[in-house]
Amino acid sequence: MELSFKKAVIWLLDRPGGRGILARVASGVVQRGGGDGVEIAYVDGMWTRRVGPLFFPDGPQFRYEYADFGGWARQADAYVTDAKDFWLKHYEPQEGDVIVDAGAGRGEDTLAFSRGVGRTGRVIAVEAHPDTFAILRSFCRLNGLANVKPVQAALMDSPGTVHFAESKSTWMGATVTRDGDSRGIEVRARTLDELCAEEGVANVAFLKMNIEGAERYALLGMERMFSHVRQICVACHDFRADLGHGEEFRTRALVERILARHGFTLVSRPEDPRDYVRDHVFGLRGGRS
Repeated sequence: MELSFKKAVIWLLDRPGGRGILARVASGVVQRGGGDGVEIAYVDGMWTRRVGPLFFPDGPQFRYEYADFGGWARQADAYVTDAKDFWLKHYEPQEGDVIVDAGAGRGEDTLAFSRGVGRTGRVIAVEAHPDTFAILRSFCRLNGLANVKPVQAALMDSPGTVHFAESKSTWMGATVTRDGDSRGIEVRARTLDELCAEEGVANVAFLKMNIEGAERYALLGMERMFSHVRQICVACHDFRADLGHGEEFRTRALVERILARHGFTLVSRPEDPRDYVRDHVFGLRGGRS
């Protein structure tokens, strides 16, 4: 009964005229629970947490739970630690580098990339899902990530239009559909060659690609840029195919063939206990591009 009452109150307040009250109450609850330096506010159409000096946009609806509060203080550190663990095993960002973050999500890895390349570097953060992109863009703006260019697009083998098939469980599982399938959210498709040309990117120090099976298309759309990429890591999702989520996720063999054909030395982490990390394929080169 108490839980239902709280949800009803939140529903009544989560609208113009009530959000200020809801923000003050929620901030007070977090602070009384030990969340010093934490504030909740409704900023530019999104509920947003300020945790110390950083801002974390979460979306247009108030969906915070008391159980979430404990991990907020460690969220920025977790972003950086995970980025180093997942992507930066063989590459250390340098001042002035250019990184392409394909499948940037809400900016989880973008933060570490931005810090790594410094003021003279650039991060092109590409995210296709419109709701997730709105959070990414707000995250970069509120945190002053001036060296990051958020781009909303689905990286494919040719420009045009594709559709997002929504995951029933999480936005992170949304996948691109094509071959005439018009179900889902319509998004603009671009090739990486086209995007880099438009952004004036001649060389890429590191390309991260985590796009839920669409790498089978995106890698075909970067024929010109392949020779200008120093290092790449593609998050394949064969483990999802093994779990019965669909054979469209089984891309690892194809990814390895494409990278090898373009002169990369392939490295993986077969002994890692995490299935999704075992499916990461690194393509390495010697020297700087």
